[in-house]
Amino acid sequence: MTITQDYKNAFTEVYTILDHLEDEDYEKIPSDILDVIEENRNKDYEYEMNEEVDIFKQPMLPETKAILFNFFRDYWSTPEQNAKIKRMQREDMQKIEEKKKQEYGSYEIFKNNNPNKNESNTNSDKVKKENASLIEVKKESFITRIINKIKLFFIHKKQ
Repeated sequence: MTITQDYKNAFTEVYTILDHLEDEDYEKIPSDILDVIEENRNKDYEYEMNEEVDIFKQPMLPETKAILFNFFRDYWSTPEQNAKIKRMQREDMQKIEEKKKQEYGSYEIFKNNNPNKNESNTNSDKVKKENASLIEVKKESFITRIINKIKLFFIHKKQ
């Protein structure tokens, strides 16, 4: 997996922020995750925190905010906070999926968007007539059918 420069910079920001955490909160994060942050951070990128400014007012990348949000949800939140966050995320995902269904769903193809039903029936009748006129139907005359049957009879007789 290739890590983008934005994520490498975000890991550097997270690494710096975690360095300012109290030991109790820092120790709640699994060591393998801390190792990933350490190994993948951009060591050339410098991020400085102003300890006099609230963490929420610190300038940081959106990726950093996402990582910190996941840390809060998974390691620092109370069970009630965790349940509320997960419920909100589930609801957001359902809204996104519903929007996708409405925007891209195959049922839209068959949905009648016309509020006037009689008008839509008229339109569908026009479409049927147009389609019917596109199909060429060859009808054999009565004489031609009789001649063809006689030919078939003689062909079968010879065999």
